[in-house]
Amino acid sequence: MDIFFTKDIKWLEKWDEFVFLNDRGSHLIFSDWLQSYESYGFDFEIGICLDNGKIIGGFGAIIAKVFFFKFYILPHGPIFLDNFENNLSFLLKEIRLRAKEINCCYLQYSLPFSENNNIKSYTYDLNLKKEIGILEKKGSLFKYIYSSYGINWLNFDQAETSDELLKRFTVQTRRNINLAYRKKIEIAYPVTEEDCKIAYNLIEKNAKSGNYSVRAFKDFRKTILSLIDKKRAFLLTISVNNEIKGAAFVVNCGNYLSYISGGTNKDELGSNVGYAIHWELIKKSYDLGYKGYNISMGGSLGVQNFKSKFLAKSISFEDPHYYLILKPIYFKTYLFVEKYFKPYKSQISKILSFLMKRKK
Repeated sequence: MDIFFTKDIKWLEKWDEFVFLNDRGSHLIFSDWLQSYESYGFDFEIGICLDNGKIIGGFGAIIAKVFFFKFYILPHGPIFLDNFENNLSFLLKEIRLRAKEINCCYLQYSLPFSENNNIKSYTYDLNLKKEIGILEKKGSLFKYIYSSYGINWLNFDQAETSDELLKRFTVQTRRNINLAYRKKIEIAYPVTEEDCKIAYNLIEKNAKSGNYSVRAFKDFRKTILSLIDKKRAFLLTISVNNEIKGAAFVVNCGNYLSYISGGTNKDELGSNVGYAIHWELIKKSYDLGYKGYNISMGGSLGVQNFKSKFLAKSISFEDPHYYLILKPIYFKTYLFVEKYFKPYKSQISKILSFLMKRKK
């Protein structure tokens, strides 16, 4: 097996195709997603494993830079094709060496282990964890990059069609879905930058009013438009009389759709539009021949309760996060500095983004 690290466009395209088709793939390691962190002054690279010239596995890494500290973060994986998982132990050793080679003080990765049969094909078996003998400590100490920790999974195994699935929903859920469609809603998939910006603006407005964060369109624009152009993501809008009432950003990776973020107008139709958004995504998942739909982890108790109305089950990976401190003195210094700057995380990210734009 050959291993190399690259940002070459030719290999990025091959890597993205590999991630897209691999059940263990995640949008978090698409090259476009990794590149989105460049707006904060971070770097990235891909590690690729070849067997007779064919990609059998690898990883995507974000090289986070905070002042003079560097961190090597794998938000998901490494991932391998079936029957090549035994190479994971060797690759983890190479990753440690690579992080040291580029002078990082800290390494972190997130492996999708699970015993849950509903997501078996999308994860590693727990027996593999015992076999590879992970040396890193459990947990994560670098919190500034989102890393995978589970799937909020709606399994289609008990319903061959979306109509069959609809019958399994509660009367109230079916009612709320139907109420939206009675308003003669219009479904659209924005493509142009201007239309995408308008749709995403509703998502940003909802985040602001709900006091939670989403990536700003101006920072995330290039990633959104590139993924949409490559058919690996889409924005969905629901309108009534040409007025957008709801929007969602969704990625297509690993042979399932994942809801990333969304928003609705806070009017009398708002909550019903939320039901219609997910129903549209469920139907689209069926149309694509997928085995289920990832309605996404997390959210407030109210959001989690809403997601459960679609029969989705929140499945956490088994101890997914691992870390290794490569330079103890540097990392202790970072923790000391981070303690005092943490309250200003949002302002610092804005400053970093502004400085990067000035630099360009």
